[in-house]
Amino acid sequence: MTVSIWQEHATPLRARHQDVVIGAGLVGGWAATVLADRGRDVALVDARFPAAGASGRNAGFVMTNQREHYHDLVAQRGRVHARALFELVAQNVALMRALAERFGLPIEPGPVRLARDAHYASELQAWAEALDADGFEVEFGRTDPLDLGHCAFMRLPNDFCTQPARLVEAIVDASGATRYDHNEVYRVEATAGGRLCVLGRRAQIECDHVWICLNGYAGQLDPWLAQRVVPTRGQVIVTAPVTVRVRCAGISGLGYFRQLDDGRLLMGGARALFEADEYTAADWNTPELTHALLAEVRRLVGDDDLAMDRQWTGTQGFTPDRSAIVGTLPHAPQVAFAVGFSGYGNSMGLMAAERMVEHVLDGASPKPLDVARLG
Repeated sequence: MTVSIWQEHATPLRARHQDVVIGAGLVGGWAATVLADRGRDVALVDARFPAAGASGRNAGFVMTNQREHYHDLVAQRGRVHARALFELVAQNVALMRALAERFGLPIEPGPVRLARDAHYASELQAWAEALDADGFEVEFGRTDPLDLGHCAFMRLPNDFCTQPARLVEAIVDASGATRYDHNEVYRVEATAGGRLCVLGRRAQIECDHVWICLNGYAGQLDPWLAQRVVPTRGQVIVTAPVTVRVRCAGISGLGYFRQLDDGRLLMGGARALFEADEYTAADWNTPELTHALLAEVRRLVGDDDLAMDRQWTGTQGFTPDRSAIVGTLPHAPQVAFAVGFSGYGNSMGLMAAERMVEHVLDGASPKPLDVARLG
């Protein structure tokens, strides 16, 4: 978000910390936790509040997956890179489950990928075989476990669903960081003493290191990141309650779905139908995409009169190769970042935060997340 001179406090709070993490979503909350666990003095800054962005606006899917199908990833970047990336994803999913259990949050069966036709059934089979060949547990079958009219499925048994906003809030609350909510950051600048100053709407914080965890909004803070991370809108609707009980969450056709405890159905996706319009940070739903989502969920449950109850959007950050990037700004090496999760923050956010911290404080390579791969 941008900040006008009229919105900035006339006498902003002035503070000093060792580290400032910008963005109190899943990645920022975990980065703050990792830094505080090292005994560092951490400030956690957000333009609004924890989980206000994409971390609190997704479906709550925690999946052993990335944007590219695994066999496509192997073909594009080689088996060594693909396997290393998915090993990080598997660690991330396990840690997400452990945190959900620790904080007493719901853990529901993970989404099942479903094929509506023979072509996509073959795609799922190739995907499953590639995962199995590299030692990742996966199940594939030529049936429909949800009885929704599909011809094949793929399931990864470690995947699960949870309440994403409550999980992020719990992580932030337990992080040990000093919170600065409702403090939009408009600039990070060097000080005369060789430190950094994070300038926000209501607070200005001097520090040694800055950690950018803004995902789709990263480019608003630094133009170098704007060349590598494109804000991308994700649209979601929730229907009125339905009498049909869907056995677990799924990904089918145009998008993904999950039934809530009260019988309402969440449906998101359909970006491919209007892709050029969705590379934006605009926070509003569009009638055409909303109609497509509603038509898809009506098809799934066989109810042509099913009404919509809620709708919202979430801004994701897409990189050119659809994988997260970790590194430091070449023009400001004291500023690190973990951004560009391309719709899979729940699958990689914790590991990216850890790799970012290890890269800066320990000199460890963040591969396979290293931004250098983009050139």
